[in-house]
Amino acid sequence: MNECLGTTSSALKTCAGPTTLRGIDVSYYQGNVDWAKVKAAGQTFAFVRVSDGIDYPDSKFAQNWPGTKQAGLVRGLYQFFRPGKDVTAQVNLLVSKLDAAGGLQPGDLPPVLDLESAGGLPAATVVARAKAWIAQIEDKLGVKPIVYTAAFMSNIIGNHFADYVLWVANYQTTCPTMPSGWTDWQFWQDSDKGKVDGVTGAVDTNFFNGGLLKLKALTVKEPKAPAPPSVIDGAEGILAEDTSLLIGEEGEEQGATIGSGTPKEPQAAPSDPCR
Repeated sequence: MNECLGTTSSALKTCAGPTTLRGIDVSYYQGNVDWAKVKAAGQTFAFVRVSDGIDYPDSKFAQNWPGTKQAGLVRGLYQFFRPGKDVTAQVNLLVSKLDAAGGLQPGDLPPVLDLESAGGLPAATVVARAKAWIAQIEDKLGVKPIVYTAAFMSNIIGNHFADYVLWVANYQTTCPTMPSGWTDWQFWQDSDKGKVDGVTGAVDTNFFNGGLLKLKALTVKEPKAPAPPSVIDGAEGILAEDTSLLIGEEGEEQGATIGSGTPKEPQAAPSDPCR
């Protein structure tokens, strides 16, 4: 997950908040992962690759997806997006591989759009096809994806994805540089040379910007059971679902705030756009 194409136009760095969690991301390159050892080593979450576009399904996904959950890790999956390949085929591959491995379950993180390659295409084409991927994932799985990207993609993606949860890649720094449009991050891939017990060789390491409750707030929720219909006294024929006709609607509950990093003053962008 470190194919560098594009240039950075962002100079905003955002440091982690006072509480963070650690996690890793893997693909078939890491071989057979001992997920119980990864969990025992202090890791809380893990992202596993489902494919590189449509041509390279990840041969370890079928074992990594259930393995992470069995070990007690909060799990997510990512697809390396190839904008030059058929978008629908990429989405269908993700969904079919996910279903075959047990599906997306309550407590899982939403799928990740790994957006780090333009494939030589114009920026407008990359954005349009990435948006199409997101729309199809939302339609098929009913969740809002996470976007993995880096500041070097800023001149390509602009501000188009800034309302999505950000997983930012930036190495050899204490505070990651934000891609265009974002001022804060939820996940930060800080190295591709990490060492974690249970993984042979180097592995990508990550921070989550918050504690366990904030992490779980991002996950897929249990579906709500429908309330049984009931008749209100003195209003025969009006069901409980229609009480707004009698007593008005209550305000919506406010959601949890995710990401407590502190934006720093704008700084000069790193000389190496990938770092």
